[in-house]
Amino acid sequence: MDREQDQIMWKYLTTADNEFEFNIIKGKLEENGIVCVGKGKDLGLIDSTLLNVILGPCVPIEIKVPEDRYQEALEIINTEVSEEELEKQALDSGKNEQENEDNS
Repeated sequence: MDREQDQIMWKYLTTADNEFEFNIIKGKLEENGIVCVGKGKDLGLIDSTLLNVILGPCVPIEIKVPEDRYQEALEIINTEVSEEELEKQALDSGKNEQENEDNS
């Protein structure tokens, strides 16, 4: 994290079931100018780093937002998302992953 993020008071917003859901929520928040951070949830089963390697994008992710933007973020994530929006975000996510692979 950079120094600016170190200064922020973070507040727990929600837990995404997986990386895909995290990316949808993060994208929605960023569209509205809200930064967020996500951390793989410790399931208490085994070392969370090892769990992430084994399960990859299936690990639940706790999402936190700046405390002063919490209410706004909560309203954003509680707004219904249309099927078309979900499909667009899934396609965009696939394009970004392909571009990252091409650049490697």
